[in-house]
This record gives sequence, C-alpha cells and structure tokens, in this order.
Amino acid sequence: MANYQIFKDETENTTTRFVVFSAGSSRFEFAFLHADQFADKTMLLDLESKRLGLVDHQTLDEPGRLEHIFQMNEIDAEQLRACLHDLI
Repeated sequence: MANYQIFKDETENTTTRFVVFSAGSSRFEFAFLHADQFADKTMLLDLESKRLGLVDHQTLDEPGRLEHIFQMNEIDAEQLRACLHDLI
C-alpha cells in the first residue's frame, strides 16, 4: 500500500471550449477551461504541445508570459496574444 496523504480532493463542474484558429503563419489548437477553482482566470491548454497555463487579460500582456508558458518565440506569442484577448 502506498504511503501518501491527500490534502484536497474535490470534484467541480467546468466549462470547456475547444477552438482551432490561425494567426499569421501559425495554427493554434486550444482548450479553454473555466471553473470556480480558477477564480477569474482561464486555463489554456495547448492541445498540440500539451502545455497549459492560467491566464486572464492582465497576464496576457505580461512581457514573456505566453512565450514562457507555451515555449514559443516572440512573433508567435504576439499573434496568439492578439487572438486570446478576444477569446477569453
């Protein structure tokens, strides 16, 4: 038997939106997850790279934020950022 301790175990209904779009020369495939657990943020799941992050309109504009979360270059991040402001 494994020796571990659970600190939190909750089930919550979520809303998930799947969006595939292109911006500039890049194609993006994301799942947008909304839950009370995330407060006013949206969990973005890049379905291609399997990377995820919690963002809102403020964090989208933080320098280097999308580049770091999704391991992308500055040009792709700017194209993505422009679309995400409309989508979240």
